[in-house]
Amino acid sequence: MNRILILIFALLLYSCGEKPEIIFTNGKIYTLDEKNSVVEAIAVNHGKIIDMGTTNDIMDKYSSDNVIDLKGSPVLPGFTDSEGSIIEFSKNLNFINLSYAKSIDEIKSLVSDKVSNSYEGDWIGGYGWNELNLSEQDLLNMNKSVLDNIAPNNPVYLVNLSFNAVWVNSRLLRLLNIDKNTPSPPGGEIEKFPDGELTGVLYDSAVNLVKNNIPTLMRTEMKSQVEKGVREIIKYGITEVHDRTLGNEGIEIFRELIEGNRFPLKVYAIISGEDSSFVNSFFQKGPEINFNDKLTIKAVSIDYDGLFELQNSSMIDDFNEDPKRAAPYITEDQFKDIYSKSIDKNFQLCVKTVGDKAVSTVLSLIETVNKQKNAGDKRTILEYCEFINPKDLVKISELKIIPSVRPDVCMNDIEIAPQMIKPENLNKLGLWNSLIKSGGMITTGSDFPFHQINPFLQIYFLVTRQNLDSSSVQIPNPDQKISLLDAVKSYTVWPAYASFQEKEKGTIEKGKFADMIVLSEDIFKADLKNIPNIKVLMTIINGRVVYNNKIIPENF
Repeated sequence: MNRILILIFALLLYSCGEKPEIIFTNGKIYTLDEKNSVVEAIAVNHGKIIDMGTTNDIMDKYSSDNVIDLKGSPVLPGFTDSEGSIIEFSKNLNFINLSYAKSIDEIKSLVSDKVSNSYEGDWIGGYGWNELNLSEQDLLNMNKSVLDNIAPNNPVYLVNLSFNAVWVNSRLLRLLNIDKNTPSPPGGEIEKFPDGELTGVLYDSAVNLVKNNIPTLMRTEMKSQVEKGVREIIKYGITEVHDRTLGNEGIEIFRELIEGNRFPLKVYAIISGEDSSFVNSFFQKGPEINFNDKLTIKAVSIDYDGLFELQNSSMIDDFNEDPKRAAPYITEDQFKDIYSKSIDKNFQLCVKTVGDKAVSTVLSLIETVNKQKNAGDKRTILEYCEFINPKDLVKISELKIIPSVRPDVCMNDIEIAPQMIKPENLNKLGLWNSLIKSGGMITTGSDFPFHQINPFLQIYFLVTRQNLDSSSVQIPNPDQKISLLDAVKSYTVWPAYASFQEKEKGTIEKGKFADMIVLSEDIFKADLKNIPNIKVLMTIINGRVVYNNKIIPENF
């Protein structure tokens, strides 16, 4: 009798148009709801979850022409990267990724492979080589002749991880008319040998001599490149990106691709508050929410200070060397003006604050403006939060600030910090656990493509506070690593709340979008050392499988 009643109920659901478009069964689905429930199956219609439970219950209640057997695989809500540049990532698909290179020989091998697949005269670009990964001798041997030997007929430029140095060959120097008589620009250096000849390495503002002359893509080419880039991004299990690097052209390219059903990824666009004409045009229009269930424009960004490794972070105590470079990028009046306008126009504010002085100053300014405006739920975000004065943790809690961290950047800076600042200031570095206790949450951004996009690597850093190479560097504040559950929430539950989308995504629950990822291994059961090696088997956005690596081949 019970089975008959279930069938009657199911028929009633169908008559109301609730027949699922797709059903996922036999999974280990971590919902990350308030009870941290685990279910086996979900039913999806019009991109949203209409029911969930055991496989037997769901299959008894519903039928669908599209049933996917997950074969016991673990499932999480889709990842949200809280800082990434989709446009730059897409452009870089044509470039060589040097971020994993540990020697000049490895760099030479990667460049040689690219040359062998290029035509004579093609520009060859690479990015991400890291001085910390190379020996002192390798750095001394870095000159144009090394690249000349492997790419005599192609202009070659290789940009470092921080984008403040570029290594080029002779062909590119000739093409740009840079020779030993070319003066170094203000704030930059065209490096030379003792005899006056160019080494082929340019630093700081001199990098722009190359950057500003790289051939640009046509709009149609850029659209095609972005489409490729998005399809690469979703392979990492990323279902949404908070992108703070978009201009008008980038937003329009996204719109066109979304309307053409060629853009599976979701974007929370954060427009630059420092471009007055650009931001004012959006202030006049107001926020745009959930365009075609893919694009939201509701946030404004400000860079209050810059990277620690370049000594551009605003610190309470001076750097050991060259302390004059640590001035903030904007004035206090400029900050208050942008923040006030953001509140008036119902836009969220995201502020890059790396140094402890930057954090302290910005918190005071936020407090001042909040009192004047008496605004409601603002969800203001402090990005990076790399150095924190412990007394400011209380203010983060009082002002309901949402901290957003960059684990990869922090782990790089942990290695160089002892040489750059006083030892007593190391206890302010990377206070992830304290930030969660104060803000109630953190969100995590990779800052791709300038740092490593892999969410599992960022999660590994958060939960172990160790680098992959198990170096002998003593990591300060080991108690600041966080739980695995919190690290996963920083990529799922908490960024949904941080972007005012907690009712639509972030967890796997009825009524929310079916944004999910299927994993090769249960992250909550894995050895911590193996977390960076976990693979994404499927990425599902709005109930649609947008990436499948064919490890689960049936029913696709």
